[in-house]
Amino acid sequence: MPDPAAGLISVVGGESTGKSTLAKALGGRLPAIVVPEYLRAWVEHHRGRLPQPDEQAAIMAAHRASEVSGMLEADRAGLAWLVSDSGPLMTAVYSIQYYDDASLLPEAVESTRHSAWVLWCQDDFPWQPDPQRDGSHARATSQQLLAEVFAAHPELPMLEVRGAFNERVEAAMSAIRRGRSGSG
Repeated sequence: MPDPAAGLISVVGGESTGKSTLAKALGGRLPAIVVPEYLRAWVEHHRGRLPQPDEQAAIMAAHRASEVSGMLEADRAGLAWLVSDSGPLMTAVYSIQYYDDASLLPEAVESTRHSAWVLWCQDDFPWQPDPQRDGSHARATSQQLLAEVFAAHPELPMLEVRGAFNERVEAAMSAIRRGRSGSG
């Protein structure tokens, strides 16, 4: 793999939009290394405590480091893809949403710009409760912030995925088979 970042697939979306489910499915179908959502692991490690504003940059950096490590692992294993669940862009969006802090956005956009694909999971199915989720109102806010980011950064290789689970997987796989996004 001459450019390891060319194989990065970033899966983004508000809470309860199917990011983790899609990431796992793509990991098996491609096959690929899957980097799980670092923020979720962080909250579990801290016994449910939410990160403070000054911890967001470290969370974003840790997720990015997991992506880089995963790319090296994928390269060693001969896998062409790495699927990242809720990477740096989502950390930046959450920082804006919960702390009114857009300082992480430029770095997150730059990191995301190196993705082969950014799969934006839409919120076209019912919200599912989870102890780490805030509610459908939070999902809608995240989705609106993502829409603003994508409008401001049309160079990001974004593909909206929607519909039933199988439709999402097939839309993503079809785009991946076609090759690199025309916008990236």
